[in-house]
Amino acid sequence: MPREHGAWGMLLVPFAIAVAVSGVFDWKMALLLVSTLCFYIARASWLRRNWKWMTVLLIASLAAAAPLFFVWKLWWLAAFSTVAAAFAARPNPRGLAMQVAAVGGLTLTAPAAWYVATGALDAAAFWIWLWNTLYFAGGVLYVRLRIARAGLRWPVLAFYGAVLLFVLALALANVVSYRVLLAFAPAATRAAIGVGRLALPLRVKRLGWSEVAHSLVFGVLLTFALE
Repeated sequence: MPREHGAWGMLLVPFAIAVAVSGVFDWKMALLLVSTLCFYIARASWLRRNWKWMTVLLIASLAAAAPLFFVWKLWWLAAFSTVAAAFAARPNPRGLAMQVAAVGGLTLTAPAAWYVATGALDAAAFWIWLWNTLYFAGGVLYVRLRIARAGLRWPVLAFYGAVLLFVLALALANVVSYRVLLAFAPAATRAAIGVGRLALPLRVKRLGWSEVAHSLVFGVLLTFALE
């Protein structure tokens, strides 16, 4: 079982947001969730060279996904599966660029769930994916800042400032709701406060659970913004 709290959040929070906004959780969504979880845990088994469980979980993932392709004809899921497999084939990324790219891969559960729920890959699917990717990319930057305690102070502040300005510009243009700003406000506030507290002792486990809590808050606020 993967132990990374952040990665679980990146995988499941976007999925939950898509479910909540679409208002759909049926057999198709349940099968997608089972297939996704089995695949993700299979990757953890592969990293640990546990070939038996990797094989069992991959078979389970394929079995859950099969009806989505052959019964409901949701063929675009093949594209999501291809991207997921490409990221899964890499060991846990250490560089910042690869970690941010991995965020974009994990948060594809949002448009995948939206597609299964609605049968469409439309603008709504894109926006749900983009907001989740921006949020969790910011989380990666913030965690790296807290661990390193230097070097990323201004990039973190610049990132959140740019995200807030981007959302504001879209809201002024009536492209998105102003409530999307509210979804990012807690994370941006946390980052601003965290930059000023770098000299304090770091409790890694507490930081991890704090990120989980912020992810849940973001999920609730973004669902409210997109409904």
